[in-house]
Amino acid sequence: MEQLVFKMEVYEGPLDLLLSLIAKNKMDIRDIRISVIFDQYMAYVEAAKRMDMELAGEFITMASELMYIKSRMLLPKSETQEDPRAELVRVLMEYKTVKAVAGWLSERESDFAGRFQKDTDELAPDTVLSDMDAALLRRALERLLLRMGERARIEEVSPVERIVPLVRKKVVPVSEKLISVLRFLYRRRSAHFDELFDGATSRSEIVAIFYAVLELLKSGRITLRRTDGDITDSNIILNFNMTHQRDETEVTEDA
Repeated sequence: MEQLVFKMEVYEGPLDLLLSLIAKNKMDIRDIRISVIFDQYMAYVEAAKRMDMELAGEFITMASELMYIKSRMLLPKSETQEDPRAELVRVLMEYKTVKAVAGWLSERESDFAGRFQKDTDELAPDTVLSDMDAALLRRALERLLLRMGERARIEEVSPVERIVPLVRKKVVPVSEKLISVLRFLYRRRSAHFDELFDGATSRSEIVAIFYAVLELLKSGRITLRRTDGDITDSNIILNFNMTHQRDETEVTEDA
């Protein structure tokens, strides 16, 4: 047998040493030549002892396991006899997989350990609606929709007039109503909540106006206050916020 020259490397354990020997001998891990591997394994152990290298007890345990497998390999083969190397091959395959994953994780650590996550640039709004204000606005919207439904029942229209709005239904964009509400309050400085909906002819338009009001309240462009007395949509006052930093062109154009 060709003498194998060892560089006395330090292995993490006996499985690490066995994988190294299998690779150096260019063996298939599923068809290990136990006699060759055993001799080289013992040569490493003896060399380590001569150099006073500290070996863990598991290296000695593996040596005895290899010796046992080698002895079983010398027995006459039987069709029903399991390959004595099967358990060792299974353990080595698992260890090889774990070692590969550990190497991949180590590379990721080297690449990303020094990186820091950047905080989001999104800033929390300065003005947040209270639960009471949100509930108040929701009830006011419900009353507006109810009044609109009652008005439609009172007005007598022909069947054709009932169908045409459904066919020609127009989706009202919130962005359009946001600008119109802002300009209306810029001119008036303050107005009752229900005044914003004067002239609204469809549920789509009412909902768009309502969403525009919520967005303007959230951004602080307008503020909300209630007058004394029973809570109705007519005593909800919306004020234009003169102190808010804003783009004057969007509210003064065509004002």
